[in-house]
Amino acid sequence: MRFRFLDGLRGWAAVVVLLHHLFVDGLPANSLMADRVLWAKVFFLNGILAVSVFFVISGFSLSIRYLETGDGKALSRIAAGRYVRLALPIIAICALTYGLLISGLIPPAAQRPPPLDQFLTFTPTIEGLLGFSLVKVFVAYSGAESYDPPLWTMAYEFFGSFMVFALIAYVRPSRVRTLLLAVLLLLLTALQTYFALFVAGILIADLFPLIRASTAADRAGATLCTAGLLLITLPHAWFAAVYIAGAGCLTAGAIFCTPVRRFFESRLSGFLGWISFPLYLVQAAVIYVLAPRGLDLLASYGLAPETQRWLLDFALIPIAVACAIAFCPVNDFAMAASRRFGASVLAFCEGLGARWRGATSHGRAGV
Repeated sequence: MRFRFLDGLRGWAAVVVLLHHLFVDGLPANSLMADRVLWAKVFFLNGILAVSVFFVISGFSLSIRYLETGDGKALSRIAAGRYVRLALPIIAICALTYGLLISGLIPPAAQRPPPLDQFLTFTPTIEGLLGFSLVKVFVAYSGAESYDPPLWTMAYEFFGSFMVFALIAYVRPSRVRTLLLAVLLLLLTALQTYFALFVAGILIADLFPLIRASTAADRAGATLCTAGLLLITLPHAWFAAVYIAGAGCLTAGAIFCTPVRRFFESRLSGFLGWISFPLYLVQAAVIYVLAPRGLDLLASYGLAPETQRWLLDFALIPIAVACAIAFCPVNDFAMAASRRFGASVLAFCEGLGARWRGATSHGRAGV
């Protein structure tokens, strides 16, 4: 059974990232909207908080089934296909951006409004495209070489995923796994690393069957949601409190509280979940292509710069959604390909193991 509320959570988090990149980070209409510290306290404009929720969701979704069933083969299939799952959509959007750059549809940095002149300033090459999208995006991300600025999260997602696989395989048999996960969460929180969020997701998955069955689940979930909203109002520099604790509480609250969970299971939330990863990937290309031309067009009508940006920000929302829908077949193909690849790798390894055992048995029989 698929947890539909996870799709909804991902979908709305992707929308928050889009709103952040439009109204705060990419095309702020005025100095007030450009105040990142101020808008970091507002959850629906806080892109870093939304990314933090992504990481908690990854920890939960990658661990919940194995914690419940102990199905090692299923876990191995997911782990074997994880790179394919992430790399195929990434190379597709990077290749698209490469085409947009060399064709001039994304104008040179000098012709873009600030702060859009800070990225995509390099000369695109095939070697750079392949090196970035296949390797560096996962192990050595650099904004100076990035074909899609939001991809700074992929190194955390990639290594965090395999941390989840290794961790749940290790702790599941333990009778004190909840305690072990809590201690590790506190340790990583003290280190102020995004990897703490993946452990938070595992811990939520570990507690989910117990809390879901409790009559106090809704109250606990509502309390966690409230705590999360309060935590993100703390000073922006308090990384552990704002992003680790805040994102963890908000995600756990949404999962445990039935009314909130049902909202994320709605048809609209499901649709946003379907386009969530595509929307995350395509929004930068949409903004970099259309923002310079859109501002020039609106300026030709004599509109003030602030008005130009407000109108363009709102206009780019449906355009980004439409482009995400168009990109969904790539994402769907990546999911299917990762399952097939993971199953093939597992079958190959099982075949090698069977042949090795057969050879060993034959050798012992000969002796």
